[in-house]
Amino acid sequence: EPFTKVLPKPLIPINDKPVLDHIIEKFLNFGCTEFYLTVNYKSRVIKAYFDEGEKNYKINFVDEEKPLGTAGSIKLLKDTLKGPFFVTNCDIIINTDYKQLFEYHLKNNYDLTLVASTKKYVIPYGICELSEKGDFKKINEKPYYNFLINSGLYILNPDLIDLIPHNQFFHITDLIKSLKENGKTVGVFPIDDDSWIDIGQWSEYHRAVDQL
Repeated sequence: EPFTKVLPKPLIPINDKPVLDHIIEKFLNFGCTEFYLTVNYKSRVIKAYFDEGEKNYKINFVDEEKPLGTAGSIKLLKDTLKGPFFVTNCDIIINTDYKQLFEYHLKNNYDLTLVASTKKYVIPYGICELSEKGDFKKINEKPYYNFLINSGLYILNPDLIDLIPHNQFFHITDLIKSLKENGKTVGVFPIDDDSWIDIGQWSEYHRAVDQL
């Protein structure tokens, strides 16, 4: 906000074009030419944008009658998607080798592969370490911790669509939980922190403007 009071987030401009164009370009470089865009909030604005100008790719719009979460709308493509496919949030930009990512998914026979960004968090204080009795042991000065953060980019096999409930709000994290319960395999493809930009945060948005 306040941009999203006027524009849907995928059309927020980064330099001379909206974030969605930056995302599509990443896939065009990999060779993808067909896209399915699930829309609900301000869908007419998004459709109007893509009505302008010539495109060297095809956009198919999938209308959600109500918000279905980050995975619920995939159910609407049950009879359309026949092979492994990418799913991405439209407020992130991932700089990685998409061909290598796709081959990684196929080579390891994963049912779903998620792209995870490395994150290093530094605690800017001295941390007290205690014994089991609660006695002071030592102080760790400004320790840091490394994590893998879900970036919002995935590859899914088409049979997973059967695990998504019809016309229900369902996040991709719900799908991943269901996969683990059903004995499916989930892979993690790590990328550097600098390779992931989440424009949903103001600080990250300004970083995107500087980098792109």
